[in-house]
Amino acid sequence: MARQSQRLPIDLYVNKIVNGVPHLTRTRDLSREGIFLHRLLEPRVPRDAHVAVEFELPSGELIWTEAEVVYQDAGNGGVGLRFKDMAPRDRRRIDALVAEAA
Repeated sequence: MARQSQRLPIDLYVNKIVNGVPHLTRTRDLSREGIFLHRLLEPRVPRDAHVAVEFELPSGELIWTEAEVVYQDAGNGGVGLRFKDMAPRDRRRIDALVAEAA
């Protein structure tokens, strides 16, 4: 299955909220559809689990949204998340960031 959105390699700190508890992690890449996170110290979550993520774009704009685990990298423990019910203005902010970098 081909990816639907262009990905932007980017290194940002992210709060990944699992069962109401925030865990600090970092990104590998970002797209309008989702985000890949390196696993640091947070607990593993199963595929299809729902988490919340909060991160600040380089512009200073804060993004908060729900996400679903769609991929787990067994090698480094990273996870691919698909954004769920993201605010349209936040999706436009991510689109602008990705387009600017292209």
